[in-house]
Amino acid sequence: MGLALAALLRSHGMAVRIIDKSAGPTPWSKAIGMHARTLESMHALGLTARLLDDGFPMRGFRVNEAGRTILSARFDEIGSPYGFVLGLPQSRTERRLLDRLEELGGEVEWGTALAAIEEQGDPAAPGRPAVIRITHADGREERVECNWLVGADGSRSAVRDMAGIGFPGGDFGKAFILGDVAIDWDGPKSELQFFLSAKGYLLVVPMPGGMHRIIAQTDRRYTDFQGDARPEATLEELQCIVDANGPGGIRVHSPQWLTCAPFYHRLAETALRQRVILAGDAFHLFSPLGAQGLNTGLQDAFNLAWKLAYVERGWAQHGLLQTYRSEREAIARRIAEVTAKTTRFITDTSLPRRLLRRLLTPLFNRGSRVQKQLPRLLAGMLQTYGEDGALAGDGASGLPPPGGRIPHAWLSQGDACMPLASLVHGTQFTLLLLKDRLDAQAHVELQQFDEAMGARHPFLQIVVVTRETAGSDARLPAGWRMADDRDGSVLHALAADGKAMLLSRPDGYCALSSRCWSAEEVEHYFSRRGIAGLPQEVRNAA
Repeated sequence: MGLALAALLRSHGMAVRIIDKSAGPTPWSKAIGMHARTLESMHALGLTARLLDDGFPMRGFRVNEAGRTILSARFDEIGSPYGFVLGLPQSRTERRLLDRLEELGGEVEWGTALAAIEEQGDPAAPGRPAVIRITHADGREERVECNWLVGADGSRSAVRDMAGIGFPGGDFGKAFILGDVAIDWDGPKSELQFFLSAKGYLLVVPMPGGMHRIIAQTDRRYTDFQGDARPEATLEELQCIVDANGPGGIRVHSPQWLTCAPFYHRLAETALRQRVILAGDAFHLFSPLGAQGLNTGLQDAFNLAWKLAYVERGWAQHGLLQTYRSEREAIARRIAEVTAKTTRFITDTSLPRRLLRRLLTPLFNRGSRVQKQLPRLLAGMLQTYGEDGALAGDGASGLPPPGGRIPHAWLSQGDACMPLASLVHGTQFTLLLLKDRLDAQAHVELQQFDEAMGARHPFLQIVVVTRETAGSDARLPAGWRMADDRDGSVLHALAADGKAMLLSRPDGYCALSSRCWSAEEVEHYFSRRGIAGLPQEVRNAA
């Protein structure tokens, strides 16, 4: 999460300093499932194609019990260009993020740890930064002043502890063993496969290079991990549990990583205190079932980066950062609820509940809630910040609602296509002015729109989306862009019949929607939220 946030801030031109007490990037695979929403967001860093090259697409999942499938679904129709879960070790994801950070002029100070937070600072007082002490690899201490201190330092966050922010939560009383191994098995190897039994569950996840992630329930309890001597995983133990919980006939070998841990959940008391901000596992922890931890942490970074950058550039008041806290806390609570239900469903070994699960689950399997809604939920397609959120403007009936994700559509680019996600994820707000055909009157309205904008907004790109682009781009106001929707994919996906306007945040969420082109609405949106451009007199002078 820290690497993603640092790279995003560098793309905004921000000066950042990244310290990590580790000697270097993690060699361990850790989290391995990257969902479609995260792949869409990675367009902000230009990393989506690279990650796709590295990963293994898993297009469906299956839950098996007593020798038959009781639940299965696919990700093909989730409404994203990425209809799968990408099997990708976290070590590889971090390598890509580190490479991008370095391309943007950033670097990581490895072997450098936070020693103390002397002052948490005051965001309302420009002369009161946060003050910390750090310890370098050679033992040298340094006192550092920083406008913002972001703790993306994991579940045992030093930033969170030193800031005095509580981390309450609970556990499920159970533990799991995890191994990244090669397997000998005649079964299918292209989906996520759950096997449920009286002994617990077994999850088989394909990985790049022919490896598999095996996660299985153990007899250990949460309390076994609370002492100084924590249990260790072995290949022999993993094989025994695979034999007991699995379908039979699976041999595990050649381990790259083995570990065991308890199931638990946590949420920090706040994500923002003075000039201290929490993100990723330092902010929230979920059950690993559902692969939500890494994805939620990366979405923290996409939400936070543009807000920090706008505050630092003077384009917004520091109160904008309160929306990071409110938006991401609400999302974390909803994900914690979903993963808790999933964990209880998967791990329950009591005979009555297993019989009910085996009997009732197939009855729901064919319904739309399982076949359509569940894959979209897991992939992050349904995450919303709400139409009544602080950054949600006015909406129009039938158009994408403010606070929700901008839907997927394809744009033409020569003989190829590009996803709309690649246009609306970045460092700027994106204003889409949509019309099926640009006639003479439409060009007059576009010119009037440009003249009516009371400020030059350096954080805003304006894109005209139309099915007929020939010759029209030369007639656009200076600095505007034209998007080719010759197939009508965008107009259809956004339900933009006739004429419409859509404002997207830099993180790809809808800010406002309207059935008319109104510069006044756009100006009103920014002014009400304290996001300011250059005044009219500066614009005229330019």
